[in-house]
Amino acid sequence: MARTKFKWQLIIYLSLIISNDARSLPILQPLTLQTTDSVYPNVIQETPIETIETLTKDTQSELKEVTINGTRDLQNESLMRSNLRPGQEVRRYTVEIKRNNNILEGRAIIDVQLTEATRNNPIIFNAIQLTVTNVLVGVLTSANAVEATFSLFNQQLQITPAQSATSYVVIVEYTMALRDNGFGLYMGKYQDTNYIAMNLYPTHARRVFPCMDEPNLSTITTFTFENMEYENIVTNAMTAPESQTTFRALEGPPYLWGMVAHDFRTVVSPATNVHLYVRQGVSNQENLAATAIHSYYLALNEWTQKPYNEIIANQDGRMHVLALPDVSQDWYALSTVCIWEPYVLTENTGSALQRKLMVVNIAEAMSKQWFGYVLYPENWRHQWIISGLSSYAGHSIAKDFQTNPEDTSLIDMDAIFVTDIIQESLLRDSFENSQPLEPADNIFFENRVRLNINGVLKYKAPAMLRMFRLILGDDETDVIQRAARALLTSRSLQPINLQNFYDSITSELPVENLVDSNIEFMQNWLTNNGYPLINVRLHQNGVVLSQQRFGLTIVSQVNYLIPISYTTSINPNFDDIKPEFMMDTTHELNFALEDNDWVIFNLQGQGYYRVNYDEQLWDRIIAALEDPETREIIHPFNRASLLDDSLNLARAGRLDYDIAFRIALTMEHELDYSVWRSFVRNMDFLRKRLFELDEEVYVRMVRRTIPLFEEELGFVPSTANEPAMDRLTRGLVMDHACRSGYDPCIAAAVDLFYDPNDNEAVNPNIPSDIRPAVFCTMVKVGDEGVIDALHDRLEIEPILYERVVILESLGCSDDEEFIRDLLQETVAVTTDYTPEERMKIFAAVASSSFQNSRLALEFLTTRAGAIRNMYGGADKLDEAIFTMADNILNNEMASDFNVWVNSLDSISNLEDSSLAAAEARRMIAQNIIWNNNLKEQAYDWINTNNAPTIFISTFLVTLSLLITLFNY
Repeated sequence: MARTKFKWQLIIYLSLIISNDARSLPILQPLTLQTTDSVYPNVIQETPIETIETLTKDTQSELKEVTINGTRDLQNESLMRSNLRPGQEVRRYTVEIKRNNNILEGRAIIDVQLTEATRNNPIIFNAIQLTVTNVLVGVLTSANAVEATFSLFNQQLQITPAQSATSYVVIVEYTMALRDNGFGLYMGKYQDTNYIAMNLYPTHARRVFPCMDEPNLSTITTFTFENMEYENIVTNAMTAPESQTTFRALEGPPYLWGMVAHDFRTVVSPATNVHLYVRQGVSNQENLAATAIHSYYLALNEWTQKPYNEIIANQDGRMHVLALPDVSQDWYALSTVCIWEPYVLTENTGSALQRKLMVVNIAEAMSKQWFGYVLYPENWRHQWIISGLSSYAGHSIAKDFQTNPEDTSLIDMDAIFVTDIIQESLLRDSFENSQPLEPADNIFFENRVRLNINGVLKYKAPAMLRMFRLILGDDETDVIQRAARALLTSRSLQPINLQNFYDSITSELPVENLVDSNIEFMQNWLTNNGYPLINVRLHQNGVVLSQQRFGLTIVSQVNYLIPISYTTSINPNFDDIKPEFMMDTTHELNFALEDNDWVIFNLQGQGYYRVNYDEQLWDRIIAALEDPETREIIHPFNRASLLDDSLNLARAGRLDYDIAFRIALTMEHELDYSVWRSFVRNMDFLRKRLFELDEEVYVRMVRRTIPLFEEELGFVPSTANEPAMDRLTRGLVMDHACRSGYDPCIAAAVDLFYDPNDNEAVNPNIPSDIRPAVFCTMVKVGDEGVIDALHDRLEIEPILYERVVILESLGCSDDEEFIRDLLQETVAVTTDYTPEERMKIFAAVASSSFQNSRLALEFLTTRAGAIRNMYGGADKLDEAIFTMADNILNNEMASDFNVWVNSLDSISNLEDSSLAAAEARRMIAQNIIWNNNLKEQAYDWINTNNAPTIFISTFLVTLSLLITLFNY
């Protein structure tokens, strides 16, 4: 049993805490790191999944060439540019879909307009996985439609009409399979629950009907759904008069349509014409969601000043919020707000982590009704504006919902934004191949669309908007909110681009601001990847500031106009986060600092940049952090930023690890969630990679940093009504400590796992916040009885979030055969895992240990096709690839990944995910450079500077462990 196995670990632990001593190493010299193509020379180029119709020279000369916002555009009269088929416009789609068991029979009637210059070229539509059975084409009307020649080639339907004209009605009859992967038109299912849904975002309309689905191509669309076999069907629009299956026409890009046919039940109506639906059999999990939806609905109507029920004529008018049990996908369709169930439903005793996920995901999903439907991008390269405004508005209303100083059960949303948005973005944007928010060229191909919308922009866009607000606004003015309202008024139901965004900002600027109404400073922030680093050097009259571009490797220089905020120990004020000035190149600040005085820049970490100090200033800051009294003077967000900046600077070779680790060791005085979040994010990178050198070395960092946490919070709650942020912190720290092999943490998990009344069952009273740590630890150190107990619990678990916690914990096992079987189960048709659960299991395995990351890599490289089919399509295969990239831990694994990516597609099964794999490989290359240059230095510092923990005596630690373990 787990108890017996753990007693041997106790002996090792006791010997370690007795023998630890403290020594110091010489200061490491900064390294200059650089990546070159020679590391991975054969980067796979994008393989387009579309072909652009080649125009003749005569045709090209007749098309007008127009430059819009610096982008070349082909245009004739009022026709918008189409990458698919220049000179072709669709005025209307009438789509009829009839279900016949698991086959869908489709009929699309399409009004097409061609330019005179291109009327002799074939008509072209995107069409993927459609079986076209017949095509009729009529001139001007369907009355004279006759059969036309057609072909399906390279995922496009090409039609050659019998007559040459400029105005056609095209009738396409086709069939398609009813999918089960969460996109296009699919059947969702979980246990006894089934439903049919249509999610066309971003490029899945082409999988439901032949179309031109570029975002700037707005059309009038009507849908009819026959024989869906469910009592309720909801879509964007009201039903047509005297029909229950045809829905009224709406104007907009095809990808903004959605539908859900279901037998879910309405559990609550949080506001007038707003309804929350859950699957049958679910009860007593909707209270928090109902309260949040009510608050958000009212807040968004006010925040946008655009009433939801007046968005567009013929819309449904109601907001249907549906908790889907099986898939987690972005959803931009009007009226149908579909969210993965673990992000919507919970019991009142649910974990603080789930609460955090819920309040953010519900807010962002609802805000997409305005920022995504009312406003949509002219091209996918402008999607950052939509995504940024959606997230910005979502966090704003979530913060209001969670703000009440007298209620400690609420989440500090400012802490969540700093750590989960700004700092996460800074990390992802450090790689030299990260994407700029506003790419130089338009994006059309599906694989590039996916990389863009699922990449760093999800974090960077709202982080940029938060910083722009501080630069451009004042205490009374949220310029971003006002600009969003201006766009919702001036560009409602129209595509927007960068110039529209600039115009909306300019129109709402206050009279006085830091840039004198000149918003050109935004360009470098938006059109370049990465961000700046501020270097602070002490001199006799104050400090000198200079800037350079930051990256984990060498990057070319870009000068930014940077908002500077700061405070000093002489008169510390961390609350006034408004920037003092904007800095270009260099700047000198004159103020007197005594021998022990410090200065800290980027107050509360709101600016999108990092800060490095010279050695003297770092020493002063560290001294302040090491003193519990002076530490509290420094705002926790700045304590988090100092830690985050220093560890990333060291990772990039721009700061000695001696300084970064000294800052990390001051965590022995820390309780704040935001600081621990920064610690765990950065130290996990080290923990997983140092394992190869020494399985025991990293736990020494945990022993040195955890004293105050153990003394004040501990691994088990002392009261039932703890503040939510303390609960978040405990769950985070306990998970990290147990994964690191910290024995008191493991002992706590062992003590909690089994039901006191049934030694073979999981204890149902384990506090929800620490279940992930307890389950994972027991799977790792326990025997088959633990797995059996968790499977038994899985069978009766009524809450999907808790089900995911159990499934993820299985990935912590050290049993190689079990992990191989578990991974195989994620692609087996016979298992009842949902697509999202399959992805969660894979990610848990890949990130759980050095050994399991190797097994996950082996599985990914041999079962890519099955992963695509069972996890939810190419989007999820991309996600698995990038998850794996984060967990490639040594040169051998990197080489195996490289060989796979370079293989023929018939071997790799990457298909159009080859682009994601190539990008992931470039990220891996940068991490491998760290392995080769800095891993041993980081190891040596930890191994040498290994003082014992002093939070209580060794005797008390030993006594506690003995009481815990030998009672069994």
